[in-house]
Amino acid sequence: MRVMIAGGGTGGHVYPAVAIAEEIHKRMPDAEIAYVGTRRGLEARVLPSLPWVRFFSIRARGFPRSIGWQAIGFLCSLAVGCIQTISAFIRFRPNVVIGVGGYSSFVPVSVGAVLGRILPIRTLIHEQNAIPGLANRFLARFVDDVLLSFPEAAQALPRTQRVIVTGNPVREEFTQACRSESAYRLFGLDPSLRTVLVFGGSLGSTALVDGILQAKETLAGDGTLQVLMVTGDAADEHAIEMELAASSVHNVAIRRYIERMADAFSIADLIVSRAGATTLAEISACGKPAILVPWRDASDDHQHANARALEAVGGCAIAEEDEIAGTGLVDLIRDLVHDDARLAHMAGNAAGFAPLDARTRILGEIQWTAKEVRA
Repeated sequence: MRVMIAGGGTGGHVYPAVAIAEEIHKRMPDAEIAYVGTRRGLEARVLPSLPWVRFFSIRARGFPRSIGWQAIGFLCSLAVGCIQTISAFIRFRPNVVIGVGGYSSFVPVSVGAVLGRILPIRTLIHEQNAIPGLANRFLARFVDDVLLSFPEAAQALPRTQRVIVTGNPVREEFTQACRSESAYRLFGLDPSLRTVLVFGGSLGSTALVDGILQAKETLAGDGTLQVLMVTGDAADEHAIEMELAASSVHNVAIRRYIERMADAFSIADLIVSRAGATTLAEISACGKPAILVPWRDASDDHQHANARALEAVGGCAIAEEDEIAGTGLVDLIRDLVHDDARLAHMAGNAAGFAPLDARTRILGEIQWTAKEVRA
């Protein structure tokens, strides 16, 4: 079987794709796997760690919201991306194409759906968010199967033929994560202190970084608490380290990027993050309490919808961006991180929020679809 995975750009799309690829490789070692994405997206940085996945790069850009130069650029990029995608299809000859969202999934899944009318190719898409993205809303009416993380996402996809709720796949390292002394040493942290992990997704969050820095003196005065903050591209980690040192703040560790994020999750007593669907799935897999700060500029406000789904089962607290300004974020953190009963309640609810077997469910759908090709 030859499986082509398409999409990416951010961790919310790339890491589910990696989880799917890992499961295929683990359960079906003879299967061939390819990934189609861009060289600008996170996939170009992550895929080299999976040498058994063939990477094909294409030109792709987001859908224009208005007619103008952006639309012309989109059409040019679309034409080049189509040529590159057809070349990838000729070279790899996939049996199954699965799109994981993001604008780089649009052309490969579309080409797969068109070719599937005359060739033995089947197409699927996986939607991570509670509100489907634009590419998946368009593709859903043409593909063979639609896989969802949130059941409510089906309401936005009325013309689909077959919809299956699988959950959002997470990398195996998250399902196996456990607190250890070595994980604390990895980040230079003290095992005797309460640990708060703050991050804004693969691109980072200026609002979360500012929320910590604006109350750094308050943090420095709390001898029971330490923070591990991942900046992503939202800030200069060295400049932040100098600012913290100048203010004698020694209980905040800064990282621009963490390769094995499961190690950071394992030692966290509380997670503060945006509300991307993949982050929620990882929080659930590790059973961690969380403060979610939805990104208000996310398309169709899907991060609020994601966060409300976890909040509804008592697995998180939601804070808006205006609530975390000044000392607001640190005040929320300190109120919650020392409330053992509430932390335990939220952790238990979070652990039951998302299915842990999403990887297996998705592989089952891929295998079922591939059998249709051979039938």
